[in-house]
Amino acid sequence: MWTACRSQAELPPNLFAPTAAGGWRRTSLRDLPPSESPDPVPRTSVDRLVTASYDGPGKLDARVYALSSAGVALELMQRWRPSADTVFFDHGRLFVVIKWQSADRKLLQEFVAELEKRLADADRGQ
Repeated sequence: MWTACRSQAELPPNLFAPTAAGGWRRTSLRDLPPSESPDPVPRTSVDRLVTASYDGPGKLDARVYALSSAGVALELMQRWRPSADTVFFDHGRLFVVIKWQSADRKLLQEFVAELEKRLADADRGQ
């Protein structure tokens, strides 16, 4: 029987930079197998899962799911249940989840805005 192997989905270089707007410093960066996803994302649709943790004006954990299609990301966006201290968004075939503890809202918004800019810049080839 033949089985197909998915190649690892490409993400923008330096998506989770060592430092980020708002005074955040990355403390960990890892690729996780989809089976270890802490979120309700259909495992069979995940091509790649990258996680990063940051310290600074609080603590945050960010996860980017590279999915099999933009349609899967849009469906997740529509069905995701909002929860306290969590923000999520989609960008093409990517779905991003950011959870924080004791973070300054303005500085957290700067982190999210910078992450969205990196994704948009990657689309433009910058």
